[in-house]
Amino acid sequence: MSRPATIGVALAVLAFSGCGGGRLSQEELQKEFEAIQSLAAEGALVADGVADGRTTETFVSVHAQYLSEAARQIQTDVSAASGPSEKRSVERLASLVFQDLEELHREPDDRALAARLRIRLELYAAAAEKRAR
Repeated sequence: MSRPATIGVALAVLAFSGCGGGRLSQEELQKEFEAIQSLAAEGALVADGVADGRTTETFVSVHAQYLSEAARQIQTDVSAASGPSEKRSVERLASLVFQDLEELHREPDDRALAARLRIRLELYAAAAEKRAR
């Protein structure tokens, strides 16, 4: 993973980890979609590496867990907050990304599974990017 991607994900997670319990604005929801897009896109890259046999099991397991925990945190924070009805879309998308990344974490050497997860994560990333606009 590239250094800018790692920094981007870390900043996104830190920026949104304190949102739980308050009221989310439309702008904050857009930022949550951006964070989900980043996590899903990075997860798709990791899954692609598994599908092509370019990554180690340890890297995949650890990195997928890190990304899944970040997605779970977004889901938890948004769930605890009040805000526009669109927040349910954020929760659902974060949940889907979390589930797929957890699956990748549990099966870091399953190339066929990784190929399927890559496709789904790319779709989630595209959906989140569209919603972030």
